[in-house]
Amino acid sequence: EQAGEGPESALVMMVEPDDVLGHITGVMALGAAMWVSDASGDSGSWPQDGAADGGDAPDEHDWDNADLHDGDGLESEEDWLAKITAYAAKLHGLDLQRLGYDAELGDPAARARSLREATALRGAIHWAWEALIDELFDDVSALRETPDAIAATLQLSNLPPLHRASYGPLFAQRFLAVSLDLGTALATSFDAPSCAAQELALRLVLDGVALLPELLPGLELPNSWRGSLDHSLFEDLVHGTLNEPALEGPAHDVSNWFAPFPAKTVNPYAANE
Repeated sequence: EQAGEGPESALVMMVEPDDVLGHITGVMALGAAMWVSDASGDSGSWPQDGAADGGDAPDEHDWDNADLHDGDGLESEEDWLAKITAYAAKLHGLDLQRLGYDAELGDPAARARSLREATALRGAIHWAWEALIDELFDDVSALRETPDAIAATLQLSNLPPLHRASYGPLFAQRFLAVSLDLGTALATSFDAPSCAAQELALRLVLDGVALLPELLPGLELPNSWRGSLDHSLFEDLVHGTLNEPALEGPAHDVSNWFAPFPAKTVNPYAANE
């Protein structure tokens, strides 16, 4: 029935994202959509595993409806849990003790569970950081094309809404730079974010982690992990005040978010000078 709707619909059924990406090391398809423009300029988009439904490309990323599982069973929950665990090895700069691992537990079973949960949390942080970076690249591209389209961005629209008018293309590029540096720090020797903007980036990462248990019910994370990380990973918690009306106006320029904290260094591209 879908193929009979036209050549575009038939093409959708023939294109398998895993085949397209299969030869690119380290890249996996979490989902797919196709947009086709015909000679008249009309366009349509279809989910990879659904019936064709013409319309414009989606302008919002809906984490709540995200799905890590392929409809044909190509990726099981067990596969994803194994990948999350493997991702943990990429973030050696994030100490497992800061993530809840208690090496002093006397019960070997409890100690093993603590290690397993902290490792899963570190892997989840890596997954969420990669998702943040992928979507920030999309946000930069969108704002370069339409500078006032912040509402259509995937990640930047989640920043404090009080300052949305300031989230233009240059801000997006600077925010991407500090977010990339965040990943380098997590992989080497992370102690705390370098500036308020990087605090916000880390908050977006943790927001992504918070959604994973809904997508992967078998994912075991430490109890109260979010509150614990708010205390162990942040030093200043400046980001918690950025929605206060008193900070609105010229006295609070978002460029100040890129000013380094004491004894910290910010990427030269993003640094506030």
